[in-house]
Amino acid sequence: MQSKTSVRPGSAEGSLDQTVARRRYGAPQAFAATLLLLFLFQCGWFVANVPLSQVEGNYILRGIALLHGGRTADRHHSPLVAEASVAGILPIAWRQPAVPEAALDQFTLDRYRWLVRAPFLMAGLLLGASVWYIARRLYGNGGGYVAISLYCFTPSLVAHSSLVGPEIFGAWGAFSTVFASIAVAHTLYAPRDAFLWNRKRIAVLGIAIGIMVGAQFALVFVLALALAFMLWAVPGRRWAAAGVLAAACVITLLFLWAVYGTSIGFFGASMAKAEWGAFGRPALARTLNGAVGGFFLREASATALLTVLSMITYLLWPRTRFFGNTAPLLVAAEIVLLAIFMPNAAGGIFFFYALPFFVVFSAGVFADLFESRRYHSLAVGVGYGAILAQAGFSVVGLIQLARGYRGF
Repeated sequence: MQSKTSVRPGSAEGSLDQTVARRRYGAPQAFAATLLLLFLFQCGWFVANVPLSQVEGNYILRGIALLHGGRTADRHHSPLVAEASVAGILPIAWRQPAVPEAALDQFTLDRYRWLVRAPFLMAGLLLGASVWYIARRLYGNGGGYVAISLYCFTPSLVAHSSLVGPEIFGAWGAFSTVFASIAVAHTLYAPRDAFLWNRKRIAVLGIAIGIMVGAQFALVFVLALALAFMLWAVPGRRWAAAGVLAAACVITLLFLWAVYGTSIGFFGASMAKAEWGAFGRPALARTLNGAVGGFFLREASATALLTVLSMITYLLWPRTRFFGNTAPLLVAAEIVLLAIFMPNAAGGIFFFYALPFFVVFSAGVFADLFESRRYHSLAVGVGYGAILAQAGFSVVGLIQLARGYRGF
């Protein structure tokens, strides 16, 4: 048997390998990589023009305190964001106690803003790559192009990928949790033991849940839909699906225990005080008004337009009502409901957590429209026209957001 290393470039096997490589790394991947580079450029501009805020400074100081044995609990977040904020400045953070307390503020730490914000920028890039991968796998190249274009030219995604905060980690964790759970479920019909065969996927799912919950405790409710999707995907192995999710949750607990410094006492006390379901009086009018006026129209206008058009199409055209389109829509709807019924937990941040799911849902519906003979030209004109307009307006939107954060 010929080994892989002995395959010659001119042989049939070598030609086949080169063909597969071209298909795997062709024009679609180059297009997505180019847009992610443009996304990175926008983030770089934002980081360069927006100094560290007091909120970011507080996260950094909390991270420094945790390094030196501090035990400050938060009802809505784990120490994950605070620890990530000091990941790039560990040598500096270890020396900080020798510095007078008056020097420990965001103005002193602002000189390290690139290092401090680097983990959040990486999370934004990984979320963008995930959106591209999922949309293209579900809907083909057309859906992938729409998804990555919407993602890379949404000012809110650029801003939160360039700032210290729980937003981008929560969005990345929630998105990864939902689609990793679906992916794991689809492997349960393989003729191998569910746990041994899926141990790497279970670990990935557990860490994704840990990032999601560690960023925002209230996002734990997303697990209910993740489990529902798993049970729906494998009706013949539902107990195995539930067992896989339970195993992933064990890994999540270990992940969070590590985030809390492997201190059983600190971890247990913090979990007991955590507000997992900070339900309050529903604030429907205020929440929706803030979402439409203060978030979607200003920070994600193209996504808002295409989402509305996609929802109308979804209701009127049966072809679009399949699992690949329905799953992200249900998750986005659940997160919007969390914003309404838990106004004091995260407020408008919930709409940011729902944004990647709205992007994928819109990409799926427009991919169906692209394939239809009757609506193809109209869908291409509206879809890509809105994206091009958003690409132009994103400059103005970023400038406005930068001014807002400078004054914060």
